[in-house]
Amino acid sequence: MSRENRKRTLLFVCTGNICRSPLAEVLLRDYLERRGLQERFRVGSAGTYALFGNPATREAQRAALSRGLDLSAHRAREVSRSLMQEADFVLGMTRAHCLELRREFPDCKNKIYLALSFPRRFSAAEREGIDVPDPMGLSEEYYAEVLAMLEPALPRIVAGMLEEEQ
Repeated sequence: MSRENRKRTLLFVCTGNICRSPLAEVLLRDYLERRGLQERFRVGSAGTYALFGNPATREAQRAALSRGLDLSAHRAREVSRSLMQEADFVLGMTRAHCLELRREFPDCKNKIYLALSFPRRFSAAEREGIDVPDPMGLSEEYYAEVLAMLEPALPRIVAGMLEEEQ
């Protein structure tokens, strides 16, 4: 399949793949669908220390549901070489995630970005950018704050993916 005809793949990465990255995944999928772009992109998520098969936290599911999004089918998976190689864009939730991914997968470093700074490339020396804080163990309100942080980044993320498609 030619590059022009295949779906571009974006992978969100957090730690356990049960809070931030699944929220980002379902939020971006919904955003793409509302704009008729879902056929051009695949969106997934994984965790640097995920326990395979764990569902999204109850608080993440509730926060998503409050926006009409469904995380009930989500199951955690750990980031792997194949996921990294398959992805066109890898968006870490924090600088620490990006640095860890660059260390573990140095051949994929040019596709790793800090989620809230995308489409600006992440460099190992980067000190700028905003991390998406981990709401694990906190109330549903903190999960809603994660969604509120991610939502304004969606147009920039999609614009960056579209620009890279050119």
